[in-house]
Amino acid sequence: MWLRMKISILFTTATVAASIFPIRSVAAPAEAITSGNNTRKMVAEKSYPIVNPNLATTANGVLFPNPELTDHTGKKVRFYDHLIKGKIFLVNFIYTSCEAYCPMETARVKKFQDLLGERMGKDIFFYSISIDPETDTPEVLAAYRKKFNAGPGWTFLTGNEAEIDAMRRHLGLLVDTDIDDKKDHGLNMLIGNEKSGQWMRRSNLDKAEVIATLLGENLSEWRETGGLTNSFVNAPLKVAAMPRGEEIYKTRCIDCHSIGGGDGLGPDLKNVTKTRDLKWLTSWISAPNKMLAAKDPIATAMLVQFKGLAMPNLGLSEFDVGLVIEFLKGSSGESNMTIEQGGAK
Repeated sequence: MWLRMKISILFTTATVAASIFPIRSVAAPAEAITSGNNTRKMVAEKSYPIVNPNLATTANGVLFPNPELTDHTGKKVRFYDHLIKGKIFLVNFIYTSCEAYCPMETARVKKFQDLLGERMGKDIFFYSISIDPETDTPEVLAAYRKKFNAGPGWTFLTGNEAEIDAMRRHLGLLVDTDIDDKKDHGLNMLIGNEKSGQWMRRSNLDKAEVIATLLGENLSEWRETGGLTNSFVNAPLKVAAMPRGEEIYKTRCIDCHSIGGGDGLGPDLKNVTKTRDLKWLTSWISAPNKMLAAKDPIATAMLVQFKGLAMPNLGLSEFDVGLVIEFLKGSSGESNMTIEQGGAK
């Protein structure tokens, strides 16, 4: 039986309507267990291996995952009872040994944090949950959190892998291929307001200002975030096509780097095509993980400089790498433009 939560369809000028999904309410077969003073229903979906995550019932009568998790400080919490209930939140899933999209995804969440400012930890909360609990101990998560300058209101968590997988499936953030290959795990996140019953599934690669507006205004009963005040009335009638190299930079690089705006989570890229050998730069953008494994001296020095935060392997083709380098050449030398990013100080 499917129950749909009260949904407010939210639109912004920078994106199409969000992908909304129902939360499943599962009936029998169920088995009652006792956890502390609470009795929970443990339910398994017949098409998957029996996992039996703990469930809680929201004020709207919807069953919600409620497994026990451990945060980056070592504190034990329940997902629904202690993290979600009554809050405006963002939930995403990462693992710290990921060399591809997780660092980029976490840098994007860091940009959300910066845009929301003092509201973080007061009425808006972020939860990054590991899908590799065996590796990601609280100590490992605390160190990873520090690399990204995570502030109050952004918690990293670990737990039982089977229960976390079941929770992801229940939330609509897991597909079967994710179980077999963590590298292919989905790049979606859940944002919502538990109190009002609004839930949205969004891409972690959405424009940072869009997600900050959804969390800070739309899901907050239209409370203004303070800095996101541009009106769609001022938007151009036609948006010029963006060159591929610029598109890659603005969608995959801008949360860690700037061009003329100073160092952030990664180095300022202004004049990088002049200060670095072109062959080295091409190899670095193509496969930074391989250069670090080979102990390239420049790559190793940057890893130390930027708190051990390694550049992810974005899986770019040789052609795309060339387009990015051409964009960096133009941005650094000919136009003298400044492109800001989320991590610049």
